[in-house]
Amino acid sequence: MNAREVVSIAFGRGKGWLVSLRVYLDGAGKEEANPVITVGGFLADSDLCVQIADQWNDATGGRVFHLTDFGTKSCKLGSRDWTQAERTAFLMRLAAIVNQPGVYVVSASLEVAAFNTVLYGAAHPQELGPASSGCAYIAVLNVETLLRNEQRQRQEVSYVFEKGDREHEITKTFADWDKKNSELKDMRSHAFLPKKTTLLQPADLVAGMVQRCVLSAFNTHPTVGLDNGLARTRLQTFDRNYSPDGVTAAVVTGHDTTKCWVMNAQSFTFLDKIGKDFFERNPDELRKRLKQAPYKPKVTI
Repeated sequence: MNAREVVSIAFGRGKGWLVSLRVYLDGAGKEEANPVITVGGFLADSDLCVQIADQWNDATGGRVFHLTDFGTKSCKLGSRDWTQAERTAFLMRLAAIVNQPGVYVVSASLEVAAFNTVLYGAAHPQELGPASSGCAYIAVLNVETLLRNEQRQRQEVSYVFEKGDREHEITKTFADWDKKNSELKDMRSHAFLPKKTTLLQPADLVAGMVQRCVLSAFNTHPTVGLDNGLARTRLQTFDRNYSPDGVTAAVVTGHDTTKCWVMNAQSFTFLDKIGKDFFERNPDELRKRLKQAPYKPKVTI
């Protein structure tokens, strides 16, 4: 699949903004195993996405890049046999492709235990949980807020995710979002494409590097966590946990104060209130939801 075909699938008709939100559910970002998870990616217009895909394929030779495989025998690029300097140089090249003028690098991270704690007392926990779905939902809301602030919310937007075992939950998240934002639903779409899709690989890099940063920050003070008492915390707050080789900074610089966030408990409580208000205005929707199998959040001890 070439770059133009990828973009045409993502956008459908017309031009808009591509938001490649990659839910990072590998070993570094599984809610069942890690205290923090991340959703990350980028947004850019369709023409720039074609350029990004071409540049990425030039760098990788058309082979699939996956950050968790990089430097191992599973890497399709053969990076296991590279020196550390060669690996860093290659990642810096990829970072420059995704973090270029016209591209917005975005991410949302959350502490799983804090999220589950809020959900356990939430009025409608099924609207946000489980944590991976909640993180994707929050990432989408952050992007929509960004578009609204820049008066671009009336543009057509297509969200693209990697195919995987979270498709049902993410699809449900978008269905819920459409009902709560009916004036925009005909301008929004989402798709699930395979990992080998070129434009999902830069999203993998963003999500992976941000995840490493926030996991390092959490592990530095595990009893305190990442919550600073505000609704969300700028990723730049944890810049001391950026990788020493400069790759994290190369990926997120210029975006880590306004577009890359660690979401805190106050945000989760606010989103539960949005759901509660929605159901008070739409009791028929609530009755439909109550007929579905309820989501039961884990109790955090």
